[in-house]
Amino acid sequence: MSELIQTISGDYIINGGPTGFSGGVAGRAINTSDYNVSRGEIRKIEKSILEKITGIDSRKVVMLEQVHGDSIIHVVSEPSEDQIAVAEADGLITALPGICLVIRTADCVPVFIYDPVEKVLGAVHSGWKGTLLDISGRCVRDINRIYGSKPENMYAFILPSIGPESYEVNSDVAKFFPDETVDRNGRLFINLWQSVEKSLKREGVNDAKIFNSRLCNMKNSGEFYSHRRGDMGRNLNYAYMA
Repeated sequence: MSELIQTISGDYIINGGPTGFSGGVAGRAINTSDYNVSRGEIRKIEKSILEKITGIDSRKVVMLEQVHGDSIIHVVSEPSEDQIAVAEADGLITALPGICLVIRTADCVPVFIYDPVEKVLGAVHSGWKGTLLDISGRCVRDINRIYGSKPENMYAFILPSIGPESYEVNSDVAKFFPDETVDRNGRLFINLWQSVEKSLKREGVNDAKIFNSRLCNMKNSGEFYSHRRGDMGRNLNYAYMA
């Protein structure tokens, strides 16, 4: 088990994060939802699960309709309604305490960014398309530009997602990641974790403040959902400021 997270009653909690920050991922043990029901029903169930974990009212558990792009939504007021998705986008930023930001994944990389000085939290969904579009870097830039946060004060957390030994792709995708692609006997594998880490460092996030769980969903499919294993379910990656 990675030192980044610890298991508490089946929930993977980020361990040793900075003061004011809480987060984790609800995988198979907690999210036992039936994904054959409608989209609206499943989102309500997912929000109920996170409400129980965090103690935050489901109205303030904020989810997206993730579309593999680089749009980032800024949550500047508490939601007035209990929405199943606030927008079509792949990132969220807020300076409001008690707002739970959620990234739903089955292999893609969930990244949370927190500035304990200015009290700002960001969350992004970074599949290969989002990584190519540098959504993690954009999140750092937006937090800096809008809230005055300094990158050197920010912490970044990369939660369980498909690892470099499991993410096999074709040449049409590998060509975009020449420095992160390894050829193993004619099979191409991408290291998205490395690409995300590079992006964060480029923006000025201190290497010592980038925490990677290095838990591969596919290798640890008993604990986490993996699309490449054929799972319909989703890992509920979440974070909030106290």
